[in-house]
Amino acid sequence: MGEQLIEKILPALEKMDWPQNPEVTEQGRQAYTVGLERLDEYDGDTKLLSAALRTFQSGNSRPYACAGVAYTLVVASREGDGRYSARGLAEAMKWLEQAQEAAPDILEINVIEALVYTYGGRYDDARLVLDYLDEMDPGNFQLLKAEVAYWQHQGEAEETVSWFNKAAEAADNVPQRLRMRAKLGDYYLEHNMFDEALAVYKEAVHFDNKNVALWHKISAAYWQQENIEEADMANQYALRLQADYAPAVKLHEAIKKKKSEGSRFGRLFG
Repeated sequence: MGEQLIEKILPALEKMDWPQNPEVTEQGRQAYTVGLERLDEYDGDTKLLSAALRTFQSGNSRPYACAGVAYTLVVASREGDGRYSARGLAEAMKWLEQAQEAAPDILEINVIEALVYTYGGRYDDARLVLDYLDEMDPGNFQLLKAEVAYWQHQGEAEETVSWFNKAAEAADNVPQRLRMRAKLGDYYLEHNMFDEALAVYKEAVHFDNKNVALWHKISAAYWQQENIEEADMANQYALRLQADYAPAVKLHEAIKKKKSEGSRFGRLFG
């Protein structure tokens, strides 16, 4: 998906009108912040990428706009297996360098460089950037998110969980905090730590009870545990929130098939 998506995005970027104002403006900073929030919600829906790009475009600040494009390309570069498109990361660095040339000392811009190095497997370079930025503002939310990515790609589970928690604590608002908690749940789920995943998802859904994705993830965790009844209840709640939510619809069919098989065996061996 990443490489194909990059192929579609690059021509579109050339057709868009980008701010020419070389100054770092408050309007630009605000647009950049909102755009990053949208990108952090990206789950494969390319409409979010388009919305983020339009937001960066509206900021009247070329450094922030270029940094926003760089971040968008990083996000879009992720392949289905977790690897990143080399071309996408290279294009992201080109846009980032434009931003850094105009505004060399903004942490929220420079942190993208650490992400490019991390996702490109240049861990020593990523560590240098992260350590440098840590001296500027060790509690910065964007920096802590980059630390999560660094340790996650290094395969260090204990460090990854620790930085997830630090990032959640440093979040600037409730949606950021909930996203970090949900992503920690995703990390647990990917590593077959189902009890831990469920605990985190349930904590998050307590504060965001209408979040269909969270309810689906709870259902998926129960499904992985082969707890079909709990998986079914969470799945039904997700579908009540959004009947056409594709992942929940797919899981619903799997649950229905599993329960049907169970009933058949029950009749056979009654």
